[in-house]
Amino acid sequence: MSAWCSDRRKTRRGYILLFSALTTIMILVPAAGLAIDLGLMYLVQTLLSASTDAAVLAGARALSRGSDDATQHANAQATANAFFQANFPNGYLNSSNLQVSSLATTDSTYMRSVATNASVVAPLVFMRVFGVNSVTLHASSTATRRDVNVMIIMDRSGSLANSGSCTPLKAAAVNFVEKFSEGRDNLGLITFATSSRVDNAVSSTFKTQVESTLNSVVCTGATSSAQALWQGYQQLVGLAQQGALNAIVFFTDGRPTAVTESFPIKNNSNCSSKTAKLGVLTLGYNGTTPQYSMGLYNQNAPAQPFSSDLTLISSKTNCAFASDQTRVSSDVQYAPTTDYWGNSLTATAYRSTTTSGAGLDVGSAQNVENFSTNAADHAALRIRRGDPDPTQGNKSLSGVTIYTIGLGDVDDVLLKRIANDPSLSPNPVAAGNQGRYIYAADATALDLAFTRVASQILRLAQ
Repeated sequence: MSAWCSDRRKTRRGYILLFSALTTIMILVPAAGLAIDLGLMYLVQTLLSASTDAAVLAGARALSRGSDDATQHANAQATANAFFQANFPNGYLNSSNLQVSSLATTDSTYMRSVATNASVVAPLVFMRVFGVNSVTLHASSTATRRDVNVMIIMDRSGSLANSGSCTPLKAAAVNFVEKFSEGRDNLGLITFATSSRVDNAVSSTFKTQVESTLNSVVCTGATSSAQALWQGYQQLVGLAQQGALNAIVFFTDGRPTAVTESFPIKNNSNCSSKTAKLGVLTLGYNGTTPQYSMGLYNQNAPAQPFSSDLTLISSKTNCAFASDQTRVSSDVQYAPTTDYWGNSLTATAYRSTTTSGAGLDVGSAQNVENFSTNAADHAALRIRRGDPDPTQGNKSLSGVTIYTIGLGDVDDVLLKRIANDPSLSPNPVAAGNQGRYIYAADATALDLAFTRVASQILRLAQ
């Protein structure tokens, strides 16, 4: 091999080494530096965005604090800023000049928003070679909260007192009320046992009144579920706020045991008047077994507090049930297949029923429980469908969501049907919005159950 060829190869190797060095210096090193700087920027931007998201969600929840719109806006803004600071610490990855601001606004009749904007200066390391020392990163998030209309429909039957659950129930319900915004949200209360009562009509100024009523509740009586459910729907229909989030929260610790109807009287009854009698038919138990029919009681409960709502109707002269309430079947011919509120005792066929003449047998206590259960099942179906209310000029309200809370010996399937809970599949009475059923194993779990329902409602509101 000639010396000339050898020198040429050495020269070529020298060019390759030089080219490799230049490539490393001019391309690979900056590329590696850019990758590192981009990685740091990504980490800062990710936390910045997550922090603004957390801020607006917390701010939207804080719109429940305060008695007027301006105070609620101020609380929401302060809460959003505080949550941002808690999630994005000053000096994160040597960032600087952190700026954050939150603004709560009323967007429309039933909508309010909380917006958080943030910026921070993130330092660069390798890009300083090219004279770029830092970059300013921005993030913004907005959470919109719909106003909420809630009717609490709360069982206050005697079994709650017997189990020691009445006081924990009242405390849990009070905590639930506190989670909603006066002046924007509307909330009302219906309590029910043998009879039911609109204790507090749905209103935007509710905390003092509803909480006072809850604290005075006396637990006694049976379980008139269908009547209470429909009265709750009536309150929302009367409010007529289609654009808001309308919800019913139904709590019970037992099975439906009562219906309100105009009961026809037997011709051979000793009742002085044979005209049909409007009242509540219920039943008595031997342990957990339905034992006998009872009634007829007033459908309207007295104001809280009271010692009992087992008050017989006034039109009872010479009736057998006037002196012995367990003899109501001696006077009543049958139970009509539709109750006073338009709820069917047979339509959903959830429980089998026994007929008697033109209606249903009232002599069988089990039959009374069965058709009382069907009435509650049908009331919930009608509510979720947004059926017209004959007592309110056939007005209706679509989109009502029902949440159910059960304690103790409840019919879990019925409560899932009432709520249209997605865990019940197939649901023979599925219609309208899907709510949720939450079971409280004992009284200590009631507060958590109500809190979970509040969270579900507020999550949908945002």
